Amino acid sequence: MNRISKSQLAALMLIGDVFALCCLHGRICLMTAIGFAAGSLIQLFLALPLARLCDRGKTPADCGRAVRVLLLVCVLAWGGALFAMLREASSVIYIPYERSGLFGRLAVAGLVALVCVYVSSSGIKALARSAVIAAGLGALCVATVVVSAAIQSDADNVLRPAGSSLWRELMRGFAASGGLGSFTVLLGFIADDRTDTAALYFTCKAVLSFVILFTAAVVTGGIMDVLEFPVVSAAQLSQPFPVQRTDSLFLVVFSVFAVYTVAVQASAAEYLAALTIPRLKRFRCTLALVIMAALGAVMPAPSEWTELSAAAVLAALLIVPAEAMLKGGVRRRERA
Repeated sequence: MNRISKSQLAALMLIGDVFALCCLHGRICLMTAIGFAAGSLIQLFLALPLARLCDRGKTPADCGRAVRVLLLVCVLAWGGALFAMLREASSVIYIPYERSGLFGRLAVAGLVALVCVYVSSSGIKALARSAVIAAGLGALCVATVVVSAAIQSDADNVLRPAGSSLWRELMRGFAASGGLGSFTVLLGFIADDRTDTAALYFTCKAVLSFVILFTAAVVTGGIMDVLEFPVVSAAQLSQPFPVQRTDSLFLVVFSVFAVYTVAVQASAAEYLAALTIPRLKRFRCTLALVIMAALGAVMPAPSEWTELSAAAVLAALLIVPAEAMLKGGVRRRERA
């Protein structure tokens, strides 16, 4: 098995989280930033049993077939959701083929899938190494937008009421965290302490989610009623330099992050498919991408099925520890 470091896994997962935030649909406010950050810390608490199990050598490979199938369904469903989010967010980002109707949408999805096949073919270790560079580019983009917001925007925008409760924003945060299915799978690839890995990832996720959403609220709070994707709009409106357009940098980062995010889901699905269907020896990654692209063509983005997506995230985090506890209880009864 390829081994990766905790910083590489954190980079892989944070890329997916930032992509999901960019595709976040609907109004946001200070409560949104608080809800997403608090949800990340709750996810850390829920992930600790999984991390401790992995530290003791328990991985999805040791789980029963039913557990692996459920994890595979979660990973494929989130991959489909990513394609759906890409399809919707492309309406406000200049992607020429995306605006040419059904053929354009299929062409963009096909190109993303094709690049993902190439990126994933070198293995999870190579993907994780290159993700650190991509995450660095994303950090530069985020820092640029944050600095621009601090200089130009009105801080009172973030206090504008959005009519949303903390509970609702917590659920939105969980719904945008479907990548935790692949986190459950990839945690077994970590060469470092898994508990430290979970702490690093979820802490960075909480901070990053708060910074991005708070900045977007500061930039777009005054025109929130006419926006569909506030994080994308915040990047497009932020222009700290007179020559270089920030939204051009954002378009590059968005495209790279889309590829990496889908590639991570494809790699996790390929690994689970190898364990679950050992007779399927070839084209596992390609088949997974075809399934995800097909799901993305017919399913809505997670913003329209928040509760169901949040439940899938909880299942992905808790299914392996629950299965381990169940097996432990069975063994104790058998010994008795």
